[in-house]
Amino acid sequence: MVLQVSGTSIIGTSPFSNPNRSSDGGSVSSYGWTEQQPLAVTLASPSVVVLLDGDVLVTGGTTSSGPTAATLIFDHELGIWRPGPTMSVQRVGHTATLLKDGNVLVAGGQTPSGVTSTAERLDVSKSATLPLAHMNFARAGHAASLLADGSVLVTGGTDLTTTWKQAEKYDPVKNVWAPASSMSTPRLFFALSPLSNGAVLAVGGDASGTSEKYEPSTNSWSGVAKMNSVRSKFGISQLGDSRLVVAGGLAGAAPVSSSETYDPGTNSWTRAGNMSIARADFSLSTLDSGQSLAAGSYSALGTTNTTELFDPSTRSWTPSKPMNHSRGAYGSAVIDDGWVLVIGGRSGNGLTASVELFSPRPIVVPEFCQPKDLIPLVNNATELRGNSGNGLIAKLLAAQAKYDSRDFAVCINIMNAFNGQLKAFVRSGHISSAHATELYDAYASVVRCLGGTPQPMIVSTATCSGR
Repeated sequence: MVLQVSGTSIIGTSPFSNPNRSSDGGSVSSYGWTEQQPLAVTLASPSVVVLLDGDVLVTGGTTSSGPTAATLIFDHELGIWRPGPTMSVQRVGHTATLLKDGNVLVAGGQTPSGVTSTAERLDVSKSATLPLAHMNFARAGHAASLLADGSVLVTGGTDLTTTWKQAEKYDPVKNVWAPASSMSTPRLFFALSPLSNGAVLAVGGDASGTSEKYEPSTNSWSGVAKMNSVRSKFGISQLGDSRLVVAGGLAGAAPVSSSETYDPGTNSWTRAGNMSIARADFSLSTLDSGQSLAAGSYSALGTTNTTELFDPSTRSWTPSKPMNHSRGAYGSAVIDDGWVLVIGGRSGNGLTASVELFSPRPIVVPEFCQPKDLIPLVNNATELRGNSGNGLIAKLLAAQAKYDSRDFAVCINIMNAFNGQLKAFVRSGHISSAHATELYDAYASVVRCLGGTPQPMIVSTATCSGR
């Protein structure tokens, strides 16, 4: 949002604020990473889905105290966090899959007492959870994919004793699990990627760099050519021409920098250029330009804030803007046609609560009109003396602090309190109608910019109404 004293203005395609400012009060052109409202706690390895309304649901993960049952929702229009439904089990290494009805299936993961076979459906609209029958296998580090018929394929993973090749499907209509055909090999920390023909590709996560394809209509797996590199905990994204690109990952314990593309038409893997550094436990996100963004890394080599872009036409990588924070093992989501949101993660030797948004192209973003810009209006109201004016200014400064931290709901509450005090001053004769109207218009523009509804300014002893 962009706050202006004289009215509401949103410039560019992003619904989020950009902190860049020009010295003369004009606009600036920028792209890259901008800070968003941070999480309330440090968090790594959550599972993330984009909901039907475009908001982002973050489930589970690990905090400094271990796995969490909490879920959080990122409002993609206001850029603020709110609590989601609390899961019945603390989980990390689980899957979260958006169902066709807008609910989210959460399955498996590691809990404080071990790997679990439990599953549940999250109804975000009601902030409720629905416990389900257990899966047939306790799994963590597995993968899940929504099929065309609305069922969910879950396969692979480990119970910390055995790595599974067994698969099963969840039927959301009957609300049951049923066995599915097993993969040819056990897989851990791998990827399931849907193909354009309705099949699903299982990639990596084994000792040989294999991949295989699941056909829902026949409930069967068929072999696919091997990748050129062994990899787990790698990045994968879909290109605009039905191909897939995979990059980085772990080959054993060592991260790699190689990348390659898969063409389902020829059923083959082709080497592509190497990234500038080896990366593992990171995201590879498809932008609306057709490029793929690789950001950060977490491995024995540490974490990084570097990023780079893969161009499918040249099959090569070029450096991109670095993140503000070093991170890997984070949550990520692509929202609003190519904006990439990264959430928490491991940073250096610890965890981070920071959240950033990547703009994939230059945008024009106007300078913030800070609530402190209203202070001259208070000072110009000559009737306000001493504590009267100071009280209004204190509220503006408090609102500014909440705005800067992206706590917009609290910022609106403080501005409403500002308006309440303003009405009291009109009634008591501490401020004239003319000055009060000027201040009210400024207050109302701030609240509207934050997505709120200004309170009316109607008093019985003076004419000063909201416009």
